[in-house]
Amino acid sequence: MNNDDSESTIYKVVVNEEEQFSIWAADRQNPSGWRDAAKRGSRSECLAYINEVWTDMRPLSLRKKMNIPTISQVLPGVHTNGNHHNGSGKKG
Repeated sequence: MNNDDSESTIYKVVVNEEEQFSIWAADRQNPSGWRDAAKRGSRSECLAYINEVWTDMRPLSLRKKMNIPTISQVLPGVHTNGNHHNGSGKKG
């Protein structure tokens, strides 16, 4: 087992401008074009979060053409502009 698979590793959920999600080691710089989403935790916690919020795999550009709501419209705490709210009304 390598260190990236360890449950002691803290991960973060990242999202790109097309509202596609992935996980990334929390101590690493985000890959180019990806921003932090509103979740950090174990690998399994982050994957469960993605499974919960990423219900439409179509890219944002396609959903906009089809007039389908975006993640930030459905889940107010998740924003693809690099900001997210921590639920307390304060930006976090």
